[in-house]
Amino acid sequence: MEQNIKKALIEKFSFINDDVKIGRDFNCGRFVIIEEDVEIGDNVSVGNYTRIMPKTRIGNNVIIMDYVKLMPETVIGNNCKLDDYVNTSGYVQIGNNVRIKRCSMIGQAVRTEDNVWIGSGISTTRIKYPKPSGDEVKKEEWITIKQHAVIGSRSLLLAGITIGEGAVIAAGAVVSKDCEPDGVYIGVPAKLVRYHSNSKIK
Repeated sequence: MEQNIKKALIEKFSFINDDVKIGRDFNCGRFVIIEEDVEIGDNVSVGNYTRIMPKTRIGNNVIIMDYVKLMPETVIGNNCKLDDYVNTSGYVQIGNNVRIKRCSMIGQAVRTEDNVWIGSGISTTRIKYPKPSGDEVKKEEWITIKQHAVIGSRSLLLAGITIGEGAVIAAGAVVSKDCEPDGVYIGVPAKLVRYHSNSKIK
């Protein structure tokens, strides 16, 4: 790590492990912790009180706001923005050009393709049929969000589902089944109400 970066970190009460790989034009806020075996691309900004845990990979041109927590083995593509208080639970794969709004919880076993928009306060589950006993074998089922999908604020995505390309999930919906491409889904549980013609939502 370059000496000028280390000096800046001391002034900001932040810590970055010595083996972290950092690209050009890196900007770090105050009270940031970046743990071992992390790779950060070019033109990345990390906000205040953020923690990035081992084996995380961050692409180029990424903005991470304040109070974000990225658990181990989170992968974030290029040109992404994570707003305040976004958390990932690890084993998360975020594509390119993805926006995640504030207070969203992206649990384990979630992958998004490119050009996905995720609203505020969404949650995901990683186990479809949890059991009350603590000794059961937990089978994680991946959630896949296809490109150009829009996930409305305060929605809940259950384990094992696929959100089709260009699908729109309304705010507050509970998605328990796969969603068709270009479908608009509303309600608890979420139901298809119509299709839209513009699958390239930006």
